[in-house]
Amino acid sequence: MVPDGFTFKTDPWTHQIAAFLATISNEGFLNALDLGTGKTKISIDVCRYLDFKNSSKKDIKVLYLCLDSAVEKMEDEVNTHSDFSAVSMRGTKNEKRKLFDKRYNFYIINFESFRMLMTKRVPHSEKVIQDEKTGEITRKKINREVIDNKRIKEFIERKFNVIIIDESHKIKSQSSLIFRIIKKISRGIKNRILLTGTPFGQSLLDVWSQYYIIDFGETFMPNFNGFKIAYFVNKGYWGPLWIATKKGEKAIREKLYTKAIRYKESEVDDLPPKVFRVLNYNLDRKQRKIYNDVMRDNYDELTIDIKRKGLTFREIASGFIASSDYIFKKNPKLEIMWDIVETAIESSKAVIFVERTKSREIIEKFLKKKKVLYNTISGATKNKGFEWRTFQTNPKYKVMVANTKSGGASIDLFAATYAIYYELGGSVIQHKQSLKRIHRGGQTKRCFFYYLIGNGTVEKSIYDDLQDGVDAFSRIMDQETARKYMMGE
Repeated sequence: MVPDGFTFKTDPWTHQIAAFLATISNEGFLNALDLGTGKTKISIDVCRYLDFKNSSKKDIKVLYLCLDSAVEKMEDEVNTHSDFSAVSMRGTKNEKRKLFDKRYNFYIINFESFRMLMTKRVPHSEKVIQDEKTGEITRKKINREVIDNKRIKEFIERKFNVIIIDESHKIKSQSSLIFRIIKKISRGIKNRILLTGTPFGQSLLDVWSQYYIIDFGETFMPNFNGFKIAYFVNKGYWGPLWIATKKGEKAIREKLYTKAIRYKESEVDDLPPKVFRVLNYNLDRKQRKIYNDVMRDNYDELTIDIKRKGLTFREIASGFIASSDYIFKKNPKLEIMWDIVETAIESSKAVIFVERTKSREIIEKFLKKKKVLYNTISGATKNKGFEWRTFQTNPKYKVMVANTKSGGASIDLFAATYAIYYELGGSVIQHKQSLKRIHRGGQTKRCFFYYLIGNGTVEKSIYDDLQDGVDAFSRIMDQETARKYMMGE
């Protein structure tokens, strides 16, 4: 069924061929494939096909929007799966604008950078500040970010042929600036490809903005209010709470895949197997004493801002207390982590996922002491592309220490076959994304996932929540429930 004369540069899987054929049959299309099942390759192959239809002139222009951590990785993907030219758009605003003036096939930029290129700041209000000691009053101007229609017009005049929106759930809010910008520019772009592993989140309201970019309201109405009124009912008491009616939900689900295709990982048999292991450890005697003391001192207020209250307990289990800049001399979790790393780096590489900055620093210091070369990806990493590429290509670098938010989405880390969760975040979606960093297209070996869970700690409760598919701390009802949660009961 592949069009006569067209060939793939890299061999596709069966489900990728199906998604490719569906996408080239529509000017706007959503590839809702599970994480790690090769969505990026599909979109690049579609661009190659569009170029093939145009006599392979290689004059196609593609705007590729993705997460910041994925920019350089996407450039590598373009180089791997095509002969197109690609540029990672980094630098100042002026430097990025100048890159648009140069001739490439793929212009790869993160959502935030593109938003900033298409907006300007204008005066919005004024804040009055009074000095408590002197009584002196000063006035501070407050600016707000608005769409710069001049920049929008300039961009449209560049005449892009394709826009690819990776992680398209990032534009699910119809009121967000990035959605409104894409809404304005997409009318002038003939082919629109959306990619996501988590298409509609917890609310079917998320459908509208993504489908609007696909077909400008043909499937789910040209305006959001009309969509809400047609398929939902407002059940809010203190504020709007739009819930799909039974008839509305049925109608939405019947239309969902008219211009989209969905593949779950369980339907894809090309990926290697996964092995999950939970390694339990006991807190050191001093850790346990402090953990129990904190529980006793905070019992009466446990249900107040439970996520923040839970941080101290998680820190103690990880070997430190951030508020007092205290690090425990004995850290059983660090020791058990090293047992896995030592085994992993004999024949492979390992990714260590952390949540807290101090944990990352402790692990980095530990790896230096062990003389293990490592890379880091976190919010503080200036050149994520360099760190990622070095880990993927340099055999001397054996470990990636990654913050779950920064290194757990949209990047390939399949140079590793071991993933170690030194700490768990509370988000189900972020956890699922992190699982696909090593187990994804390009991986050929069995993958091992290790969870380090402290006995009698909140870590066990967080782990149980994630296994049940619910965000951490979401099931706490009262003080006694909170106590049991913090004690892993």
